[in-house]
Amino acid sequence: MEGELGRLYQRWSETLTQALAHLEAYIDFSEDDNVEEEVLSQVDAAVRALEQELGAHLQDGRRGELLRGGVHAVIAGPPNVGKSSLLNLLCQRPAAIVSPVAGTTRDVVEVSLNVTGYPVVLSDTAGLRDATDPVEREGVSRARDRLQRADLVLAVLDATAVPAEPAALGAAVGSLVPPTSPCILVLNKADLLGGHTGALRAACTQGPPVPPATLLSCKTGDGIERLLELLGQQLAQLCGDPLAGSPSLTQRRHSQHLGDCAAALARYGRHRARDLGLAAEQLRLARRHLGRITGHVGAEDVLDIIFRDFCVGK
Repeated sequence: MEGELGRLYQRWSETLTQALAHLEAYIDFSEDDNVEEEVLSQVDAAVRALEQELGAHLQDGRRGELLRGGVHAVIAGPPNVGKSSLLNLLCQRPAAIVSPVAGTTRDVVEVSLNVTGYPVVLSDTAGLRDATDPVEREGVSRARDRLQRADLVLAVLDATAVPAEPAALGAAVGSLVPPTSPCILVLNKADLLGGHTGALRAACTQGPPVPPATLLSCKTGDGIERLLELLGQQLAQLCGDPLAGSPSLTQRRHSQHLGDCAAALARYGRHRARDLGLAAEQLRLARRHLGRITGHVGAEDVLDIIFRDFCVGK
């Protein structure tokens, strides 16, 4: 909102412009003794520093993009464990059809939510099983595709049908969720346990191989506060604090151009010892990619710096 991202990219653009101007001045005027040898080491240092800054900026874990477009959270699990009931409970409206018949959900149902201040796109998916019906089979295929692309998974299991041993719980979750996906385990239908929840509650607090977990009753709402607390913790890890540190990337297009800029800077280092002309071309390319974000690319800026910093053309 304060334009921090624009100011950061503008500063990088000015650094690149100055580095390119000094390198071109050295190429064109070094024989006239108007440009000293140390200019090259200054250019190298500036390019290395910028390359490190770019690399750190690109390694932000898509935090800005998640804050802009929402964290894609997927509700997944076997049929008839209460996935659609969980969606309706979280969004506080009947967004998905709920039925005791297994396999009711066929297509993906999406809702947008605000959870503890973070934007979330929550998807209810078909129950994961070996379906024989061709329509349900397509729904299961779409569910597995969403799982692969999810930023966060809410793995839902029936609390009355799972073992209370941590290893077995971890294995049950592992059969549903991709190993690298952040996950929250939701043990639904806790109201059917009749108060005998001690062993399961203990298993939920054991840590790995069990992910962050909670008992829940979508019917009564018991446990929803704990689930929202776990959701808030996971979202905070994924999105970070938008007010802390350097500003984050917010658009995939920016990420692409910055990646191309960083690649050009890396090629500069490879060409620098062999051919200064090719090295300068990599700086031009890097500056062009950055200019596609800032909206400003001009040869006049390079010439202005050459005539400002060196005694040439006078």
